[in-house]
Amino acid sequence: MTQEAKKFPFASHEWLEVARSVLEELVAEHGEEGKKFSACEVFTDAPEGLVGPDPTTAAWHFVIDGKAVTVGEGEIDNADLAPRASYSQVLMIAKMVITPEMVKQFEGAMPQAGGSGKAPPTYLLELHNRLAVVTQ
Repeated sequence: MTQEAKKFPFASHEWLEVARSVLEELVAEHGEEGKKFSACEVFTDAPEGLVGPDPTTAAWHFVIDGKAVTVGEGEIDNADLAPRASYSQVLMIAKMVITPEMVKQFEGAMPQAGGSGKAPPTYLLELHNRLAVVTQ
């Protein structure tokens, strides 16, 4: 019998701690000195009690610098990736494990997410997938 992973509300404080832990592990393993990348996700019309600036907007960010990463609540300016969407629209995707084949299939079909347009490190797909299985 397998034990099901504990799940947390998407963009909750507990979810952010899991994201921080996973990012720290991935960046320590895969980060490259001299390479930087940042992301800031903002979710409007969010339930109350989530990370972010006000009761109906959830927001979190991370900044990768070589083999180090900082993760925090709220928004940052000038992120390389800066998606902004309705919480309910993103929730379904947040729970979906995405394969490399799916990435190729939808490449170019996704709307621009905002930011500098700099490509994210490939290992961030693993971040998404590890969070997907703990997101409720």
